[in-house]
Amino acid sequence: MALRAGPLTGRRGRRIVLDRVEPGPLASGTITALLGANGSGKSTLLRALAGLFPVDGPVWLGPHDLAAMRAPERARYCAYMPQTLPPPIHMQAIETVMVSMRAGGGSGGARFGGDEAIGTALGVLERLGIADLALRFLDELSGGQRQLVGLAQALARSPALLLLDEPLSALDLRHQFEVMAFLRRETETRGMVTVLVLHDLGMALRRADSAVMLHDGRMIGSGPVGDVVTPAVLAAAFGVKARVERSPEGDPMVLVDGVTGS
Repeated sequence: MALRAGPLTGRRGRRIVLDRVEPGPLASGTITALLGANGSGKSTLLRALAGLFPVDGPVWLGPHDLAAMRAPERARYCAYMPQTLPPPIHMQAIETVMVSMRAGGGSGGARFGGDEAIGTALGVLERLGIADLALRFLDELSGGQRQLVGLAQALARSPALLLLDEPLSALDLRHQFEVMAFLRRETETRGMVTVLVLHDLGMALRRADSAVMLHDGRMIGSGPVGDVVTPAVLAAAFGVKARVERSPEGDPMVLVDGVTGS
């Protein structure tokens, strides 16, 4: 199911924070990176797609009108992970994953705490490489570990649309690489539409299929990620002189030589 949204316009008071933004259509089995400077509207757009920020404009996932749905119905199709996770609670990681499954209808009707639900939750933790955290309590985990458990909570619901706000922010370099490789596999295998806010432009170039570049709430670039992360768009979005080069392994990377106007 493809995601089709917009044009979307959103306001905070009298100030327009999303100005006729129209991402997509975003095909199933693909990853789209929301890019831009701080305050450009990335997280606001993600929240709008999740139905958590009021906007004028449509949001369709295949034949489903997400904008017209109440939160419980929308949760059957969409999973959203915020940048700032809720405060840690004294609950085992696997329990929190099963609670998320039940809230989003991802448990397939399995009894909470039953073998089927436990197996599904443990399977997600294993694929993320954090099965060893299953019986640990959230308030005993580091910020990065809790972020990984939060990602497991979202994926265990088997969403058609996965929305992640800076899912790499608390992770070390190895886990950033592993999580993006994991998201690539899960997105393609499940046929999800994955949309995530990223600050690492090199990671976006290597792992995303498409990108949306925002600046002051407006979309200044959209399409295949290599067509969006260009010197001209980076200058407009960030005010920098930048170029895209290749590493010795052939991976694209962004190099910043200075700021514009200097």
